[in-house]
Amino acid sequence: MKNRINPFGIFSKVFIYTMLILLLVIGGIFLFFSNQIKSTVTVTQQRQMAEVFEPFLNQIHGKTNEQIIAYAEDFHRKNASFSFCFETEEGEVLFQTAGFIFPNGTNNIQNKAIRFSDNMLTRGNYFITLGNSSEGRIVFLTKNESGLRLYVASTFSGISVYTEVLERAVWVFGLVLLVSLFAAFLFARQIAKPIKKVSDDTHSMSLLLPVAPPKERKDEIGQLAIDVYAMYDRLKTTIRQLETEVDHVKQMEENQRYFFSATSHELKTPIAAVSAIVEGMLSDVITVEEYPAYLRECMKLIHEQNKLVSEILELVKLNGEIPVQDKRKIILRQYVDSALEPLSPIIESKEQLLTVDVDEGIICDVNIGLFAKALSNILSNATQNSPDGSEIHVLAKQEPEQVRLTVWNGGIEIPKDILPKLCEPFYRADEARTTGGGRNGLGLAIVNRALDLMGITFSLRNVDGGVLFQMDIPEV
Repeated sequence: MKNRINPFGIFSKVFIYTMLILLLVIGGIFLFFSNQIKSTVTVTQQRQMAEVFEPFLNQIHGKTNEQIIAYAEDFHRKNASFSFCFETEEGEVLFQTAGFIFPNGTNNIQNKAIRFSDNMLTRGNYFITLGNSSEGRIVFLTKNESGLRLYVASTFSGISVYTEVLERAVWVFGLVLLVSLFAAFLFARQIAKPIKKVSDDTHSMSLLLPVAPPKERKDEIGQLAIDVYAMYDRLKTTIRQLETEVDHVKQMEENQRYFFSATSHELKTPIAAVSAIVEGMLSDVITVEEYPAYLRECMKLIHEQNKLVSEILELVKLNGEIPVQDKRKIILRQYVDSALEPLSPIIESKEQLLTVDVDEGIICDVNIGLFAKALSNILSNATQNSPDGSEIHVLAKQEPEQVRLTVWNGGIEIPKDILPKLCEPFYRADEARTTGGGRNGLGLAIVNRALDLMGITFSLRNVDGGVLFQMDIPEV
């Protein structure tokens, strides 16, 4: 539903201000032209009267009064539409038409009451002065030499012409006013529309609602819309980043709670076992002859717990570090051999077949400490989780812009629902979550964090009847 026009909005203000300006301009123009029309009608009438009577006055110049009267009668017959009167300098009426009437309503020249204006037109030897009356106009023409005066009462009314022209002008200016009204509406709409769009968009932005990018405009309003949208886009990006950070913090807190819970569980079981053995020894449940065997079991449990605590501290240390920049070039084959050397007893006891295909010329640029830690845990995880008599293949291949190192151990398959959880601390596939065999569920968690710190991508998946661990080391 469209919004109603706000009487105090930008559209109403622009429309009202524009109309006030147009009314002032049109009113001023109307008053100016009305005065000009009035003046033009007056001057035109003067000129017309002068053009009609000037030849007649020239004709009677130097004539006697009898001749003047004769000429006047002849002129009146030819121009019956004019009423006029001749008067001598002494005030004697020589000739007066029957229809001649002065403004006082009489036809007596001696009682004339003509109010002449200051407007005087000079044509040749004559002065033409107009006197106003309600019935029409009295035109007074004076001859300079003889002093003969001619009064003309014209049937042509300047007032009626002025009134008629003025009435037409009112219609014309009314039409102009309507057109101006429509133009002011379009102008106000054109000005207010982009501003209203910016206002609506900013309101939606304040509510964090989706807003479409503004259309391109090459004016200040267009630049304002672009700047507001850019600020809104940056605000959305910042909000998304904050939401991501909040989710990350929540995930870290959840992982921390899980880590403490799992750590407590892992430490509680062997401590309880040692406590039970010691309690049995103190209660004489275990005989003195059995002490050496039970003490060796206690030492084994304590050794495993010591190793577990070391790995917990290592993981905590890795989680507190930032991505490393200290990298060095290494010969990959040497580090693979160094990581496999302490695993030889396990490989031999389980009669596993190990194949290493890593060229001596492959050079990698890595953080030595982190890479050695990750590689050791990867190979240890492969040997410990592979069954007796299985095969283990370590392969490195030089590829464009990276070195791909893969470790495949056969005879085992990881359920798909477990694969995403293997890098979680203390996670083991067995539900009992008991310790044993030197496995505590921290190996892949350490690998995950170490490789992340070095920016090395990796994957773990089932393939070809076994499990394949793959990492891509950026080229030097």
